[in-house]
Amino acid sequence: MVKRKTYFSLLLGSGLVVILGCVLWPAPLAVELAAVSLRPLRVVIEEQGRTRAHDPFLVAAPVTARLLRPVLEAGDRVTAGQVLATLAVAPDDARVVAVAEANVKVAEARRDAAAAGITEAEGALALARREAERRQELAKNRLANPEEVDTFLQAAEAAEARLASLRAALAAAEAEVLGARSWLLGSTGNEGEALLSVVAPVSGTLYRVYEANERVVVAGTPLYALSQDDALEVVVDLLTQDAVQVRPGQPLIITGWGGSEELQGVVERVEPQAFTKLSALGVEEQRVNVIGRLDTVPVGLGAEYRVTAAIVLSERAAVLTVPVSALFRKDGQWQVFRAVRGRAGRREVSVGQRNAAWAEVLSGLEEGESVVVFPPERLQDGARVAEADQ
Repeated sequence: MVKRKTYFSLLLGSGLVVILGCVLWPAPLAVELAAVSLRPLRVVIEEQGRTRAHDPFLVAAPVTARLLRPVLEAGDRVTAGQVLATLAVAPDDARVVAVAEANVKVAEARRDAAAAGITEAEGALALARREAERRQELAKNRLANPEEVDTFLQAAEAAEARLASLRAALAAAEAEVLGARSWLLGSTGNEGEALLSVVAPVSGTLYRVYEANERVVVAGTPLYALSQDDALEVVVDLLTQDAVQVRPGQPLIITGWGGSEELQGVVERVEPQAFTKLSALGVEEQRVNVIGRLDTVPVGLGAEYRVTAAIVLSERAAVLTVPVSALFRKDGQWQVFRAVRGRAGRREVSVGQRNAAWAEVLSGLEEGESVVVFPPERLQDGARVAEADQ
């Protein structure tokens, strides 16, 4: 009887120990798991940018004059040779006009003299050549000595050189005439102002009108900004440490421009010099402009529009990847927690290229293995884990 009571007490005590162990034993830590797998990997640098006219033309006033009120507005399409603006050039006073007219006459007289000298030199050259040819024929029959032949050949060469000199003088005299006449531009006596038309150098769209009212402008004053054939390019300023990875020819994807579709383009060049720019937090940053070209320009997209540009550094179809959220740094190395048969095991890994979501696995993990995503701080090596309900 005593033995039976003792056995029952031992059995009851063992049961209580088991029950207490089950109650006090820590439950597995609920974690989110993800599989290491092959997937496409696109690595991009994304930054805000803007559009601008490709190869723009700045049309300026060629002379100081009074600009008549323009009739064109920003956004108007123009064709090459179309009149963009009309300038009224004021006449000079009588003394200035008289001096300019006298200078024109002097220049014209020099031009006429040079032209007459050319006529005379052409005749002299023809005569010298004929005399040299005769002496050469006589020398063949031994009726003239070689020295005489050389003398006439030299005379022909001298006549040819004088003709070339007079032709150059004529060209200079004609240029003087044009220069002298330019001083008479706008000088119309008492009849009023002379009108000068400013035409479009190329076909395209006016995206800026600098002078919208009638006023006197000096030579070189900008009048219009013109985009040739409506071509646009994208300007993206990147941090210098990002810009060193960019090469001409890399794909460019444009979003955030207002339309639903992605615009395709290509990087044309990276400017060689960086500049300093203040960030939103007031920190000085060294940045570089990257210039890209759009394949097609949609209707409604113009110059100086804000866009979001993604430069594709690399794109591969099948790469062994792990979620970036599973990676953490410890002792200067990338590590993850693998989940194997309900236990978390810390594993050192080597990673290559990565984007915002995925990182390339170079070593340390195999396809199909499970890793803990967003590992909690209390997770320890060897701890029991269970996948949380999604």
